[in-house]
Amino acid sequence: MREPAYAKGVARRDEMVTAAMHAIAGAGFRRMSLREIARLSGVEAAHLVYYFGSRDGLLQAVIERWDADTQAARVAEASPDRPLDFLVEHVRLNLYVPGLVHLLHSFAAEAIAPDHVAHGFFQHRYEQVASGLIESIEAEQAAGAIPASVDAAAEAQRLIAVSDGLQLQALLDDRLDAVALLSGAIENLRSLAADPAVRLGDEAVPLLTAQRKGIAAPA
Repeated sequence: MREPAYAKGVARRDEMVTAAMHAIAGAGFRRMSLREIARLSGVEAAHLVYYFGSRDGLLQAVIERWDADTQAARVAEASPDRPLDFLVEHVRLNLYVPGLVHLLHSFAAEAIAPDHVAHGFFQHRYEQVASGLIESIEAEQAAGAIPASVDAAAEAQRLIAVSDGLQLQALLDDRLDAVALLSGAIENLRSLAADPAVRLGDEAVPLLTAQRKGIAAPA
């Protein structure tokens, strides 16, 4: 039986998103034109326009894939009692793909404008991120790791700010230990804040590790 044209189109689109992720992760994001992304991805610019409509459409698709992969890894690998440790690993492994971190924050800044094509997307994205962190904080409160008096919603927003800010600073200065600083912020939430910051290592989050290192590797 011949594969339906729709399925072929979905597969082709997926291949182009993967190629663009590799290109951006490896070369960095410098407000690349669609033509430059196409060249680095090894595809025709016309094909990217056909499948994504514009440069911004492609960049949004890359971020959506990155988010989906991260969420899949979080569901599979986050500790039920200490799920905030996964946030630390997420940031640690993002250091393998600074081009994608740059893309995310640059594109999010552009999308602040209400008329930007991705404005609604980023509003929804940050709502989802906050919701996931609230769930993680509440899980740690239920496990006794974080005091019940902590305002989960407020602390979720604080962790987003800390995480994003540290990753931006790390792009500017690779001497900054973003992982240790984020770990410290999380440990301050926990009832045993004097404990050493947790670093799980690659073996504890194999799915997330494979995703980040796979993107960082040449396509």
